Amino acid sequence: MRTLAVFVVAALAVAGCERKAVVIELPPATPTPDPVAKTKTRETSRLGEAVDAYERQPDAGNQAAVKKALADLDGEIAELEGLVARRSGGEREEAAVKLRNLQAYRAGEVTRFNAAQVKAPLTPPASADGRSGAEELEDTARRVGNSVEDAARKAGDAIKDAVR
Repeated sequence: MRTLAVFVVAALAVAGCERKAVVIELPPATPTPDPVAKTKTRETSRLGEAVDAYERQPDAGNQAAVKKALADLDGEIAELEGLVARRSGGEREEAAVKLRNLQAYRAGEVTRFNAAQVKAPLTPPASADGRSGAEELEDTARRVGNSVEDAARKAGDAIKDAVR
């Protein structure tokens, strides 16, 4: 009887300690096609090229180029929003269609850029000029900030010109 009790306790202990691995298989992610601009502009071309370059080589320079291209496209979108607000009839509808196309293209490129950032996070390049990583980052941030300011200024000027 005592042997049976020991055997039952041992069997329960072994069964309770047994770990089973649960494997969940997910279907492979289908790649999303690159966004296609239904309205071709200089800004859409630059943004597409910048995101392509970032996907090929994810570095701070290409990241800054993407952000600048996004800012330029945002300026074009802001200009179109102003036209839609001021115009009527066929001109308004034409501007509204272009606006929707650019907004959809921008959203697609932002998604593609974010996916590229997740796939290949930025790795700090070897410092060739002796500056620390923080100093290089500060300089890069300053240049990106200046580029964004310039793009915003250009967009504001374009809107002011359109209002006149």
